[in-house]
Amino acid sequence: MPSSNIAIIGAGIAGITAARTLKAAGHSVQVFEKSRGSGGRLASKRSEMGRINLGTQAFSSDDPLFLEELHAWQQVGWVQQHHSAGQTYWTGVPYMSALTRQLLGDLNTDFSCHIQRLSHDSRGWLLHEQNDRAHGPFQQLIIAIPAPQASALLNSCAPELAHQADSVKVQPVWMVALGFKQPLTHNTNIKCPSNQAIADITVTPLSAEHPMQTWMLRARADWSSKHLENQHDDVIDALRSAFSDLLDSPLPLHDSAFAHRWRYALGALKQPTTALYEQQRGLYVAGDWCGSGDVYSAWHSGKNAAQQLLDHLHCTTIAHL
Repeated sequence: MPSSNIAIIGAGIAGITAARTLKAAGHSVQVFEKSRGSGGRLASKRSEMGRINLGTQAFSSDDPLFLEELHAWQQVGWVQQHHSAGQTYWTGVPYMSALTRQLLGDLNTDFSCHIQRLSHDSRGWLLHEQNDRAHGPFQQLIIAIPAPQASALLNSCAPELAHQADSVKVQPVWMVALGFKQPLTHNTNIKCPSNQAIADITVTPLSAEHPMQTWMLRARADWSSKHLENQHDDVIDALRSAFSDLLDSPLPLHDSAFAHRWRYALGALKQPTTALYEQQRGLYVAGDWCGSGDVYSAWHSGKNAAQQLLDHLHCTTIAHL
């Protein structure tokens, strides 16, 4: 028997938020994550340029409950608040994935554990890895992963939930980082015309943690879809060229570069929901794609999935009294 009767698949913001909510309510939780670290689209990468955020560069929200949480995280040094052009946004300290590691804390987590199949019987849920090693049984299960991966996992055991996840039209995104030991002097507020391959540009200045000025180029979703299977070097060359076209002088040769492909970057349900579930079998699904596809949606969905689970357990306990 497991040390916990609740399992969570996915250690992004949605999964971690669900786990923290359940732990705060007195439950022991086991988290499974296929990657080597936490973060999901808040992941970061060590490089010659320093630690670089691979996905979300910053996030914002006007939800009072989430803002209350963000200010609590700010008090302990997990996030920083920034103001630009009349808007407030937040970043992890010192990088995005550090936030998720702080949030994960001492939660029981199995990293590099790719759950590829689920099964359910009278004992509960079994989680099967590629080598068919099984974890469980668990009486309650929260799946907090991108919609296409959730659909594949649910297809054989919960087809109705799989169908809802499959309805999400997910788009990929390429990210390219260019590092320069000699900082560029161009305007850091470069706007990306609609006919360019680049959707957004973020610059990280030189610092003790970043030995190069780094320009992160986020490709447009339509461009990324068209070039989804391109080689990394070809993507770097293409986005570098598009970046150069935006400048008022030739772009010097970069000192370092890498590309990262997010196959499941953008997408959300047509009708947002807080969470999908089959309470009788103890199955819940969460993720940013249940809302608007942003960090707040991931937090909100994870929190609500956990609350739905807690409410069901409470009702079940009362019914047995």
